[in-house]
Amino acid sequence: MSKLKVEMVFLLDSPYHVSADRVSFGVDRAIYIDPRDGKAVIPATSLKGVLRYCIEGALRARNIDVCEAPMPDRMCPRRDKDDCVVCKVFGSPRLKSRLVFQDIRLDSDIDVRMGVGIERRRRTAKEEHLFSFEVGYGKQFSAEIKGVFTSDDEAMMACALLFLGANTGFALGGGKSRGLGWVKLKEFRATIDGSEIPIQSIKDKLKEVLA
Repeated sequence: MSKLKVEMVFLLDSPYHVSADRVSFGVDRAIYIDPRDGKAVIPATSLKGVLRYCIEGALRARNIDVCEAPMPDRMCPRRDKDDCVVCKVFGSPRLKSRLVFQDIRLDSDIDVRMGVGIERRRRTAKEEHLFSFEVGYGKQFSAEIKGVFTSDDEAMMACALLFLGANTGFALGGGKSRGLGWVKLKEFRATIDGSEIPIQSIKDKLKEVLA
């Protein structure tokens, strides 16, 4: 078995908003806070979901056949086809994900903003749709992802896909149309069984995946 570990550092280009069930007095939409220490947290599922979405989009742009997550009826297995390369790494309704994402903890300040609902057809503000929402501020955050694969080649493929997704440029959480949550990759480090993988080797593997 081959154990993959990926560590990424992202720069926050803007404040972010990741909704939570937490109740905050005077705020309609609160962000996720760890009740144990009051630190802001971006759930692991948020990063995993947006990375998968970015990877699928990049592969489709190269005419590589992938399924349509997260709709179960359009995901692998598909008739007369094997599992797509994304499902082999990220999982599907019948296939367990090979990757384990950790929640992201941030040292960030929190502020409250006001928003208004928009009637998109008429492009006007909806009546009585003024709301308040929290945003978090920070400079950067780290993310850790681990996985266990049957071979080094499979681990390298997963690493290459993560490298692809991390470099697309994306927004975490809600409010990206308002300029919230946009991040860019600062550092990408990966090891297989404790041995560091050179970035050039990751790029070479990515070329194979995209071929």
